[in-house]
Amino acid sequence: MLLASLFFSCEISISNEYLQDVTVKSEGLSCDGIKMVNYTGQINRTKFHYGEKVLFIYENMTGFVLQNNLAYPEMDIYVLNKKGDTIMAKPNLFFKDSKGYSEADLNLRSELIFAKPMLPSKEYIAMVNIRDKNSDTYYNWSKNFEIIHSPLINTKKDGLDYDIQYLYSKERDIGIIDNVIKRNEKIYLIIENLSGFDIDEYGSANIEASISLTSADGTLINKNDNLFPNLVSAKDLKDQLYASIQIASASGKKPVTCIFKMKDTKSGHSLETTFDLTVVE
Repeated sequence: MLLASLFFSCEISISNEYLQDVTVKSEGLSCDGIKMVNYTGQINRTKFHYGEKVLFIYENMTGFVLQNNLAYPEMDIYVLNKKGDTIMAKPNLFFKDSKGYSEADLNLRSELIFAKPMLPSKEYIAMVNIRDKNSDTYYNWSKNFEIIHSPLINTKKDGLDYDIQYLYSKERDIGIIDNVIKRNEKIYLIIENLSGFDIDEYGSANIEASISLTSADGTLINKNDNLFPNLVSAKDLKDQLYASIQIASASGKKPVTCIFKMKDTKSGHSLETTFDLTVVE
């Protein structure tokens, strides 16, 4: 997903370090630099976890032709694959926004969520075109980036495979990248485009799955050995599989280990995913 927006305040603490490895072409419009932040703070990198949400902040953008002391920006956002094909296009994001903004209050930003149609283990190019509705001035920038599976999630695969696997918090509407969650926060391990399982004549699969949570001292917190008591739709299983996780007690600096296992009973193909969670108040 890609979004553009205009904000008038920001609670994220950021430094004076600007985004690197950016190609800029501009005429008339200028800014001091671009800053990139996610929910953990300011970042400056080219590899992103699948599901990660980032915000691009354009510091002190000027050059708009003002009408009644107000600026009228427009923005296009594109994502291209390495072949140069456009896989996502969001032109004229402010087309329906007729409101003007004073340059002093113009905190122009754009948001990018590294998710479908982008996929892990692939490289892309983000292109953002900012322009003035009242003139031919523009500020265009682009950046190469790569989407990766979270290095904090370890999976052993034996016949079962997938394209996407990540942790998601519905409460915060974010892909979790640091494996830090709040006490009683419900999160989900999500797996998409699962393959390698057998399908019966009715379009169903017979899957055994379990999930367990164990504290750092080895105490079993919770376990469910029968996540799928019935046959499951093969189409639904391929589209998206998820397991919910909720931990009632904070773990401090000591992690809680989560183990998710699944097996196709007909083919014997399986996978096992392990990750640690730090639970805070």
